[in-house]
Amino acid sequence: MGFDNIAPPSETDSSTANTPPSSVAEDPLYALDPLNDFFAPSPSSSSVPWPNSTFIIRCLSSGHVLTLLNGKVQLASPGSQASIHWRCVETKGWLGFRNVTSGKFLGYGEHGNLRCVADKQQDWENFCVRLRPDGGYILLVTEWERLWHVGIKVVRGIEKLAKVGEGGSDGVVWEFVKV
Repeated sequence: MGFDNIAPPSETDSSTANTPPSSVAEDPLYALDPLNDFFAPSPSSSSVPWPNSTFIIRCLSSGHVLTLLNGKVQLASPGSQASIHWRCVETKGWLGFRNVTSGKFLGYGEHGNLRCVADKQQDWENFCVRLRPDGGYILLVTEWERLWHVGIKVVRGIEKLAKVGEGGSDGVVWEFVKV
């Protein structure tokens, strides 16, 4: 059977039928299109860490923020008296985070614990920030030719932010809130 037997419409119907929005059928294939989510706004408040921007760096699991309090880097509640603003800078392609109040750079010391004492960004103050497929970012620091996660280690019963290992999933998941 061919299309030869189909007659063209003899009359054109130019009438209009107003349909209320609640009766319009939703396209069942719309939900299956992966690009629909791509163009939708993200529910996260995280921004992309970028040089010359200032951020509050928040731990996603606890909601605590990266702070400098009495010279020590720690996680604390957002309402604490600690300094919570970190200026992102770039040196030789590496990101660095300078505490806005102290002017010192976030980095790590001999035992791998995070600290904020350097006047300029050098090897122990170099960071790589990597986006996770499930959301959030991991912070990585350089250790010779390797990158180590920034996470939490327990020393004598006390939790400390530190470089905790290369690869794997030992690192803390962070979000960057641009201020």
